Amino acid sequence: MNFSIFVPKGHLPQGDNFQLNKKMLVIFGGVILFFVIVNIVFIQLLKPISITGNAKHIDLKIEQGMGAEEIAGELYSKNLIRSEWVFKFFSFLNGKSFRFKPGAYKLNFSQSIPEIVDILTAGPKIVSVTVIPGMTLNEIDDKMADLKILKKGELSHFDFKTLKERYSFLAKVKSLEGFLFPDTYLFFVGSEPKDVVEKILDNFSEKTALVFGKDLRILENDDIFNKLILASLLEKEIPDYRERQIAAGILEKRIRNGMPIQIDATVIYAKCGGRFSGCGLNQADFKINSTFNTYIYLGYPPMPISNPALESIKAAIEPIKSEYWYYLSDPVTKKTIFSKTLDEHAKNREKYLLD
Repeated sequence: MNFSIFVPKGHLPQGDNFQLNKKMLVIFGGVILFFVIVNIVFIQLLKPISITGNAKHIDLKIEQGMGAEEIAGELYSKNLIRSEWVFKFFSFLNGKSFRFKPGAYKLNFSQSIPEIVDILTAGPKIVSVTVIPGMTLNEIDDKMADLKILKKGELSHFDFKTLKERYSFLAKVKSLEGFLFPDTYLFFVGSEPKDVVEKILDNFSEKTALVFGKDLRILENDDIFNKLILASLLEKEIPDYRERQIAAGILEKRIRNGMPIQIDATVIYAKCGGRFSGCGLNQADFKINSTFNTYIYLGYPPMPISNPALESIKAAIEPIKSEYWYYLSDPVTKKTIFSKTLDEHAKNREKYLLD
């Protein structure tokens, strides 16, 4: 049996038209295939370098003014992304290529380009740090380094000469010791040292204006600077406010009468390079030849030995006169034991310190 198909005239592709349509289909199919391949490759290049959960952190520092191209180069050089172009294109498509925030970041190989873009646009991690009353410059430097706010030494070795015009109270000082006001601060991980110092000094200016007056240029006066030194001694020696006032009166009286003030904390400062934790004293330490050794040098040490709280500064400015000449701290109760005579002081030493 024979079968035939009836095709109306004019419905069969004819000659050149048929060939043209065929080429169009091939081209269209090729374009679709190309975009499918590109999309697959693009998605692959967005993926993390490692999917094994590698937790190794890589430091990335974005400087002020760096653009997407420079950031992409940094990421690629650290092997954190598979393609610079894909990073730039993806961040552009998402409207984030001009929103990257400067600062220090911790990234790892298990983060994809979309995750990294989100991290860099959210900004550096903010860390809370508390400067405890009585901490020293070096101890604060250690803490800043532990929290990754600054690198070790960036605070303790910061050259603050350029800030002396803005902060006139630094005009004659040789160290930031005493001016790093105890408080809780918020900083970015990887902050600039200048930003950290200015934030703390601004706080010092604001808070101490309550006791020194608004014109902090008075700190250029040696007598007033000595009050800050005195406050740093009280901070390390005595916890109670009124006892600090009495001790302030004693120390000032001893200096006026040419007597050494004999503060153990100054010897510790000299012995252990401005770090008190774990630093004990033995009899030989009291002969250390240092201007901080108030057992052999008269007067105050050349600068503060800690960063005192406002209460200690107030106690130094408002000393209480008394008949006492000596004092010691009960190691058990932390109460300050005052003495009017050297004999009385010797008995108190035997009672509280030698048992």
